[in-house]
Amino acid sequence: MRALKSRRSFPPRTCPTPFTWRGCCRTTDPASSRPSTARSTAATNAPWKTIGVASARYEEEGLVEFSGRTWRPAFERWTPVIEATSGCAWGRCAFCTLYEQERFRVVPLERFCRDLDELKAVVPSARRLWLTGGDPFQMGFRHLEDRALAVRDRLIKMQTIAMFASVRDIKRYSDRELHRLSLLRVGGLVIGMESVDDRTLALAGKGYTARDVTEQCLRLERAGMEYSLIYMTGLAGDGRGRATARRTVEAVNNLRPRFFGTTSLTIFPGSRFERRVREGSFATASEAERIDELIELVRGLSFRTFFDARSPTNAIPVAGLLPYDRDRILATLDHARTHIDEDALAAYRRELREP
Repeated sequence: MRALKSRRSFPPRTCPTPFTWRGCCRTTDPASSRPSTARSTAATNAPWKTIGVASARYEEEGLVEFSGRTWRPAFERWTPVIEATSGCAWGRCAFCTLYEQERFRVVPLERFCRDLDELKAVVPSARRLWLTGGDPFQMGFRHLEDRALAVRDRLIKMQTIAMFASVRDIKRYSDRELHRLSLLRVGGLVIGMESVDDRTLALAGKGYTARDVTEQCLRLERAGMEYSLIYMTGLAGDGRGRATARRTVEAVNNLRPRFFGTTSLTIFPGSRFERRVREGSFATASEAERIDELIELVRGLSFRTFFDARSPTNAIPVAGLLPYDRDRILATLDHARTHIDEDALAAYRRELREP
């Protein structure tokens, strides 16, 4: 195993790199801890956007090969994409039908390297890479190490190899393996934790407990691996949202995710939640209660992070850098809560479809 130089550690509750949030062009001035808004020329000439345009051409021209469903978080939209896996090995989340027609498989290393060579020809200076698939972290240490080494050999400026990950799969890695992957620039893990409440996690069929969430995220931090968390409003059901949000806030305030995003439970045809609603064993939360749940989250989160509730499943989209934008976000949510049209928002949710 080749020796690698460790990345500089960073203090608790701070971001390992300056913020550059592509959705709102919000950056942090290196000379100040206060955020500043950079638009127009700065955003247009940003290196990540130049890379993103080249990456889009790389995907549109069919240079990259995809065999399964491909999607990524909105904040990774400028990031070059390589397919690492297809399908989802878990496939038991009660709200999801996204990969029900796909078997989980790891893309062969030979094809992965071929796609990397094509990417290198288009964006040789890429600094961030998104490995697509339901959860590439499922592939295991040896597979992931081989692919990280292949990336390092071809893209010499690479800083972060990002992907979806699950709490279940982090548990499978030893501390030594996590540290090794961190040295190979594996990070930017997007973890759909959904909640840090045992009852809600069991209802959703996530396969782990609230304690698992905090323990595994702390292990990532000790390994120096950057990660983001995704919470789902409405998942606890009617009348339980605010209590679930409070328990989640209490747990995650001991962590330091770089990004905290939210989605909202939407009942898709064929999901287990649809059957429960049809049978009367689950009552969905109202749109007003989901807003109250968001308010509880924004009020309670005490660490410095970017909060993003702009998923299409969020009927009231809000985003900002906490704690600096807390009052603005709360004002938007309070106004929406006061003037809510429950029927219109419920109709919007019924028209949503999975990507």
